[in-house]
Amino acid sequence: GGLHTLVLDSLSDPVAILDARGTIVDLNAAWLRFARLAAVPASFTRPGGSYLDLLIASGVRGDPHVADAARGLLALLAGTRHELRMDYPAGDARAPRWLLMRAGPLDEPSGLFVVSQVDITERRCAEEEAWRLAHRDCLTGLANRRHFDERLAAEVRRCLRHGSPISLVEIDVDSFKAYNDGHGHVAGDHCLRRIASVIAHHARRPGDLAARLGGDEFALVLADTGYEATGRIARELRQEVEDLGLRLDSGAPVTVSVGAATSESPSTAAPQALFALADRALYQAKREGRNRVVQLRVPGGSTRRPGRGRCERTAIMP
Repeated sequence: GGLHTLVLDSLSDPVAILDARGTIVDLNAAWLRFARLAAVPASFTRPGGSYLDLLIASGVRGDPHVADAARGLLALLAGTRHELRMDYPAGDARAPRWLLMRAGPLDEPSGLFVVSQVDITERRCAEEEAWRLAHRDCLTGLANRRHFDERLAAEVRRCLRHGSPISLVEIDVDSFKAYNDGHGHVAGDHCLRRIASVIAHHARRPGDLAARLGGDEFALVLADTGYEATGRIARELRQEVEDLGLRLDSGAPVTVSVGAATSESPSTAAPQALFALADRALYQAKREGRNRVVQLRVPGGSTRRPGRGRCERTAIMP
């Protein structure tokens, strides 16, 4: 009735009333305003239409959170859930508004459901910024050591489930203290940022991660990447840093030493084992003259297996 409409329209948050099939019984004025802002065609907001269609049309296209919200609503309507509380992005994908959708039965005899949307964009942005600050290195923008440890363990578990290889590349800037002392800390920071950008360029896939471990030491996690491909990436990275044209006071180029380790059949101990092996490879590269790649393979990860308890070693000269 008129009072019912006045009450719904007085609410600042979008609210919808649905029947048990997900058909729109009513939308308040706030929902209609949001639909216009989200450029949703008016045909989706008419009573008698499908609320699931409206949900998908107003959500960010292809975002998995929108699909999860739709599945949650279907479960509620089917009676396999008693209430629903889910976040999803809506509107323009370039600047989405995050909505908290809450839904539940209106009352037992009516068979109707009420769905409300609360704009939580500011809260979501604050949470994402807090996460970024906790997981990113402030100088280079790469992942920090904490995030590196978390992701390395997660990627090893994923590669274990899929039986795929995983590699870890450690990078250390040669003679960085001399560069810092000769050019100053501002130039030193610039140097680290330039090298970080080279490393980040090689973290191209979802399972890859470029990180700054601290000081002038970096790492690159390469999921689903075997021994040969890792060697190519390590060689390219070393050459690209040398080609940056950064120079010490002596005129010699700033270079990096690279240690790479590959496990082609990850085990549950692989995060620690892989890191220790990459660290060993990096140490050998530094000890044997710097500006080079040393690559090791975890035993048992290849059809050409090394002797028991040993690692294959390839020293790749510049």
